[in-house]
Amino acid sequence: MNVDREAAGAAPKDGGEFRSKATGWGARIALVSASLLASLALLEVGYRLILWGPDGLVSWPNLVHQRMGIGDGDQSCQYAYSAALGWTSPANCVSASFNSDADGFRRSASQASLAEPPILVTGSSFAKGDEVGDNETWPAYLQATIGRKVVNAGISGYAFDQTVLRTEQLVPMVKPLFVIASFTPGDIRRAEMEVAWNRDKPFFTVKNGKLDLHNVPVPGKPGDPVQFPTAAEWFGRFALAELVAGSLGIQRGWYFREIRGAPAGTGATVACQLVPRLAALGVPVVVMAQYSRNYWKDNGLFGTELHRAVRQVLDCAAAAGLIPFDTADALKAVVDTRGAGPFYRTDHHSAEGNRVVADLVMRELVNRGLLPRTADR
Repeated sequence: MNVDREAAGAAPKDGGEFRSKATGWGARIALVSASLLASLALLEVGYRLILWGPDGLVSWPNLVHQRMGIGDGDQSCQYAYSAALGWTSPANCVSASFNSDADGFRRSASQASLAEPPILVTGSSFAKGDEVGDNETWPAYLQATIGRKVVNAGISGYAFDQTVLRTEQLVPMVKPLFVIASFTPGDIRRAEMEVAWNRDKPFFTVKNGKLDLHNVPVPGKPGDPVQFPTAAEWFGRFALAELVAGSLGIQRGWYFREIRGAPAGTGATVACQLVPRLAALGVPVVVMAQYSRNYWKDNGLFGTELHRAVRQVLDCAAAAGLIPFDTADALKAVVDTRGAGPFYRTDHHSAEGNRVVADLVMRELVNRGLLPRTADR
């Protein structure tokens, strides 16, 4: 009985200690969480000020939506559905970061007298110039330097196959002096997809040595909503999330979804089968490889499977009579000297990086005889 009374008397004391410890841990967790959230908020504010100045604290659009061509509240800048290509650039878009003309080509500063016929630039986001203003893309800088009109028809998210199909559409319309078809290692991989950049697209497979086109007409209709991963809806308004995703290379599956159509690893084979179609357009075509910021980390993709795929496509382009140009070779000396930082934003080229690319492109075009050699170049 005495033992029972002692146990009964001790129980409240032990329970009180447990509750006290639990309360203490709860307070510590709450304090750490509040400190972490406050630190992230300060970092977010600081990063937005660095990127956009005070305007970055006033406007908080979903950055993922913008990157994917879905403007918050601005329907004129959303990508347009295309039964042949999946999506195309919006016509007559007016926004703070991207503006297009009646044909959906990206605008740049007009000059009093630009030589014609124009140069046509096709490709994905590195051709279009994501993360910089209209006048800070490499096609805009090239135009300003050489005094000849450069039509920027780049569209974010395009795979190599879409670039070829769009180039075939545009050459008869634009009637260019020559074409620069830009691509990245990711564009080769996306050629294997039937859904990329959250959208359905055409894709090819190779059967008995010949290309077989699938998914055309592309499923969908004008005005269909684009379905984003949940993470994009939750974190899309935060510049830090965009930075982390870009730095870690984890955008795929977090910010956008993909569904495979062709076997893995066949993208380069498909691209090699497509380059003769560029050669059949009747104008010179430069096939130019470009690379994201991650390419330069610890020598990035040099010697990897993706780099070998790029080299394979460039070799196929040369064999088809096209003009291959690998910007990695030309940029490496610059990056080795100054690092990659000055030449990139989160993933794409900064304005300074695009100036360097434009200069490299101009020199390559002069060396290839596509532009005249003058006293200043």
